[in-house]
Amino acid sequence: MFKTNDYWEEEFYEYDEKNLDSIYFDNCTFVKCDFSKATFYSCKFTECTFVNCDLSLSILKSCTFNDVTFTNSKLIGVSWSNCIEPFDIKFDSSNISQNSFHLMDLRAMKFVNCLIKDTGFEECNLERAVFDNCDLELTSFINNSLKKSNFETSRNYLIDPKHNDIEKAQFSLPEALSFLSLLPIKIK
Repeated sequence: MFKTNDYWEEEFYEYDEKNLDSIYFDNCTFVKCDFSKATFYSCKFTECTFVNCDLSLSILKSCTFNDVTFTNSKLIGVSWSNCIEPFDIKFDSSNISQNSFHLMDLRAMKFVNCLIKDTGFEECNLERAVFDNCDLELTSFINNSLKKSNFETSRNYLIDPKHNDIEKAQFSLPEALSFLSLLPIKIK
């Protein structure tokens, strides 16, 4: 379906390509595209927007996402760990459940109004990341830097301060009480 390897300022509507190899997209918009179970190899996305797209179970190998926004999209079961820098994504009103972020630089990332269920953040730099009104049920945070990150409006998180650096991170009540469940204490 993609005829060249270089696209600039184009809109793709209802595409359903399953194999994308070495394609560069600059300032492109993807609307209602079904990339579920697709394989992306060495693709570069710069200043792109995905709206109402499905990338569930897609495989990302050596891809770059720089200033990319996913809005009202479904990205279930995606491992971002094989992406290369720069990596700068904003997730807005999207389902990014069962995703994997491992050994990644996610500084200042924005997660807004997202369902982030059963996702793993392991050994990532999430300094100044914003989790705005997100549901983080069953999501694990292991050996991350969460310095100055913001969880004030999010819910269902369970972050072990013994295994994450939460210096100056922002939380709010009652959700912040989840920290007590990690202590060997009995609350009555």
